[in-house]
Amino acid sequence: MNANAKETRALRAETRRLFVEAVDSLHRGGTGDVVFGGTVDEGSVAVEAVAGAGQDLLSSLIVSTGRGLGGRAMTEGTPQLTRDYEVDPYITHHYDEEVLGEGIRVLVAVPTLRGGEVTGMVYCGHRSDYNAAAPQTGDLVRRVRQLSVDLARLDHRRVNREDDRGNGEQLYSDLDASGREALRHTYAELRAIRASILDDEARERLSGVENRLADILSGHNPENCPSPVPAVRLSPRETDILSHVALGWSNARIAEALSLRESTVKSYLNTAMVKLSARTRHEAVSIARSSNVLP
Repeated sequence: MNANAKETRALRAETRRLFVEAVDSLHRGGTGDVVFGGTVDEGSVAVEAVAGAGQDLLSSLIVSTGRGLGGRAMTEGTPQLTRDYEVDPYITHHYDEEVLGEGIRVLVAVPTLRGGEVTGMVYCGHRSDYNAAAPQTGDLVRRVRQLSVDLARLDHRRVNREDDRGNGEQLYSDLDASGREALRHTYAELRAIRASILDDEARERLSGVENRLADILSGHNPENCPSPVPAVRLSPRETDILSHVALGWSNARIAEALSLRESTVKSYLNTAMVKLSARTRHEAVSIARSSNVLP
C-alpha cells in the first residue's frame, strides 16, 4: 500500500472516529433519544455511527441527496427539522421504515460543512413531541458546528503533511513558542493600528502584512496550499476584539487600545461568541483559531 493510500485510509478512520465520538456524546448528553450520522460519499450519506437505537435499522442507512429530511439538508446545506415526521408533507418519506421503526416523532438533520460544502450529517431523533425536543436543538447545532471545525482541521493537517513531504521540510520550523507569541502580539497591534487609519491604501497594505503574519503563525505557505475557507465569518471589528482577547487582555484594556467604549467591546465580543457558538471568551479564541479566523 503506497503512502497516499495509507493517508486516505487513516483520514477515513479518524473521520469516522470523530463522528462516533460526536454521536455518542450527543446521546449521552440527552440531546436526542436516537442520534446517528456519517460522512458524505459520492452524493450520499452513509450512516456510520448510531446511539440510542432500539433496533438495527439505522446502521446500514444510506441517504441520497434530495431524499428525506437529510437529503434536503444536503441540498440546501442548512439544518432541517420536522416536528412530526410521520405526517410531514414536505419530505419524501423514503426512509420511513428505518425512522418510524425507532419510534421517532421529531427529527433534526444538521450538516457538517467545510467551505460551504456538506461533508457529513448528524441526525437527532426524539420520541417525544416537539415541545419537549425543542430546547435541545440549539445545543445540537452548536456541537455539530464544532464537529465541522474538527473535521476541517483534520483535513487541513493532511494537506499540510502532503505539502511538507513535497517540500522536504516543515514550513517555518524555526519558530519557537516565544516567537509565535511575539508575532501574535504584533498581529493584534497591527489590527489596532489599521482600525485607526482612514487612508484606504494604507489600510490595504496593513491588511496584506496581517495576512502574511497569519500565514506564518499557522505554518501555511499560501503559494503551495490555499487557505481553508473558515467555517465562520467574523466582521473586521469582531476579529480586532478577539485578536486582543487572545492575548489575555481585559475588555477595558481592549477598549483603550482600540479607542472604543468598554460596552462596545463587550457587544462585539458577545456577537463573535454567538457566531462561534462559544460559551466563554477563551473558547471563542480557541474555536476561531481552529477555524483559521485567528492565527
